[in-house]
Amino acid sequence: MQSWMIGVVLGILPVGLLPRLPEWPLSTLAAGCALGLLAWPTPWGRLCAGLALGIAVAVAHGDSLLQRRLKDECVKLSLIVEGQVSSLPRRSLMPNGDTRQRFDFSATAVYPEQCQGPRQLLLSYYGPQRIVPGQRWQFRVHLKKPWGLANPGSFNMQAWFAQTGIDGVGTVSSGGSQLLSVGHGILFEHHRLRQQISDRISELDLQPDVQAILRAITVADKSGIDAGLWVLLQQFGINHLLVISGLHIGLVAGAGYLVGGTVARLCLTGGLACPWLPGAMALVLACGYAALAGFSLATQRALCMLACFIIAGLSGRGSSSVNNLLLAAVVVLLINPLAPLGSGFWLSFGAVAVLLWLACWQRGMGKFRRFLYTHGFMSLAMLPMSAWWFGGGSMLAALANVLMIPLVGFVVVPLALVAAVCFTLGWALDYELWQLAAWPLKHLLPVARQLADVGDQWLYRPLSRGAWAALLALLAALLLLLPAARPIRLLALLMALPLALPRQLADEGPVSLTRVTVLDVGQGTAVVVRTGRRVLVYDTGGGDPVGSNMANSVVLPFLRSRGIAELDTLVISHPDTDHSAGATTLLGVMPVGRLRYGDRLPGVPGGQYCVSGEAWRWPGGPSFQFLSPALEPHLGSNDRSCVLQIQVDSYRLLLLGDIERARERELVRYWGRNLRQDWLLVAHHGSATSSTHTLLKVMRPAMAVVSSGYANRFGHPHPDVLQRLRHVGARVLSTAESGALEFEFAPGEAPRVNRYRLQNRRFWM
Repeated sequence: MQSWMIGVVLGILPVGLLPRLPEWPLSTLAAGCALGLLAWPTPWGRLCAGLALGIAVAVAHGDSLLQRRLKDECVKLSLIVEGQVSSLPRRSLMPNGDTRQRFDFSATAVYPEQCQGPRQLLLSYYGPQRIVPGQRWQFRVHLKKPWGLANPGSFNMQAWFAQTGIDGVGTVSSGGSQLLSVGHGILFEHHRLRQQISDRISELDLQPDVQAILRAITVADKSGIDAGLWVLLQQFGINHLLVISGLHIGLVAGAGYLVGGTVARLCLTGGLACPWLPGAMALVLACGYAALAGFSLATQRALCMLACFIIAGLSGRGSSSVNNLLLAAVVVLLINPLAPLGSGFWLSFGAVAVLLWLACWQRGMGKFRRFLYTHGFMSLAMLPMSAWWFGGGSMLAALANVLMIPLVGFVVVPLALVAAVCFTLGWALDYELWQLAAWPLKHLLPVARQLADVGDQWLYRPLSRGAWAALLALLAALLLLLPAARPIRLLALLMALPLALPRQLADEGPVSLTRVTVLDVGQGTAVVVRTGRRVLVYDTGGGDPVGSNMANSVVLPFLRSRGIAELDTLVISHPDTDHSAGATTLLGVMPVGRLRYGDRLPGVPGGQYCVSGEAWRWPGGPSFQFLSPALEPHLGSNDRSCVLQIQVDSYRLLLLGDIERARERELVRYWGRNLRQDWLLVAHHGSATSSTHTLLKVMRPAMAVVSSGYANRFGHPHPDVLQRLRHVGARVLSTAESGALEFEFAPGEAPRVNRYRLQNRRFWM
């Protein structure tokens, strides 16, 4: 049995990494082989059978996913979709003051009929009506494929779409919505209850952050968790407490087991034997808590693992913990073969595997020592996984978890769940219980913020994402967990050292090598220029200046993945949010030697205007010069953009910001033949108001890069712009298609172009 399960796991795991799926005859052959090999009564036969079955299931799942995807010809069309709201809407306030409701939508019909296929949609609604789970709606929408930004070091949204089975992403058009039914049945009542509990917590007299945490751990409503709070919890290594997963399910199941055991003992005194009651009570309470969480992927994994352990125990077959863990992995992978694309799969099963490993060496320890030993070494063992998935690790994770796991598990979560039950039953006691649950959070969050303000650099440290460094660190952690002699422990510490080395030390190359990276930030701009340890950032992408922005989600993760801890120069071309939203964020976490901008940035102290003619040079590296603006007061916002020319040896690169026709003519008039460029970042994301023939015939760039969003509503890059670029012989690349684009300039060599999305191609992209 164990061989068969190992084979299934090994067969499924690699399929999600394939650049393209095998043809269907191969999967059919694999399924046939699996059936044939099952009759081979040897461990190797069962291993091969499991391997063939795993491949067949994963390929069939991937093929089904691709078949449901929105067709290319339906992208951006005005479509009519009918179906049911299938998740708790996540409400957020947009920079313009509108409220966005984002929710999963199970489509039963899509019109026109040639666009039929997508079943699970992720929709955004900006209208006045409140969306309630379980409602049936007819929406007029503009859909896109489930596309994600592709950048080194940042979260892979497209993998998350594939993992969760999202077939299309879209926005509800104004005036095209019709409520078909208010909802009924178990699904509606279930989600309605979750919504009511979330609303009740929002009405409490508590700080917004405390409300957000209570909603997250009670009903898995994370809409109130802003970027600042998430980063704060990440710094202390306790952000996992906000995700209802194995830890929470295990704690609730443990409480159920204790209650069931107490009742079983009382029944036994009355002459009634109920040995099944503790396990059954644990499973029932865990399922109830998972229902409050909306049966998310994390809770599904945890429930599968819990059910396997409990059923094995109730059956009395004496199944080992390793077999139970393997069986849980098989169940999870058969349900969703793409679950390994997310960090949750590896962290969940990795944590349980480490706990089982620790249990082998903890016999005879006292309870308190065992508790400290477990949490300390769990943090150590999970550090390589954290480095691999998140590019960093908390230096206080062990200490913070020793405090917070018991506090959240035995105080906050039980009180919150009892409060939710009281609210559901109409008992007035719920208010006091939620206040008690919130009390530790109200007092600990301010302390955490103070520590983060003074110690951000040592709370959370960037770690190497290199595969070999992570693997060595994982082996080192396992050695440290062994009751080994001191020389073995010293060897383990040496093996872990590469994890702490900044990747930049190995990645920066010679000082003469210059890399220019145009990051994929959607409809915006962010460019990173680096030579050795000198770094310039030109624009920071869009978003909310005081909330979630591209600096948090793309720029900073990229810089940290490259071991970059400070900037030589930050240039904000102009104040439009798609270029400047992350400036405050970047300045708040990284030392910046020089700040230049096309116009003053609200809330950003210091810095100076870009002035045409200002030039500087990095020793042994590229030279820089601003070609515009010249501080003319009559210029509009776009024409105030800092136009930056970068010269690397004989190559010239030009960053134009958002300048338009009039400013382009001024550049041609003033600079003339000095405008000849080899590489060009197309102005204004490819808008028809820029990139005139007058400018391009002078520049004649060999390469033109368009930084724009996939299927954006502006239609960028405009077909006329693309035609003009091709007319002058430019090769056109787009971040929307290629992801992050990195250009390497080495002396005596032709520039090399790395297209991140293509280099990391997967079949689900």
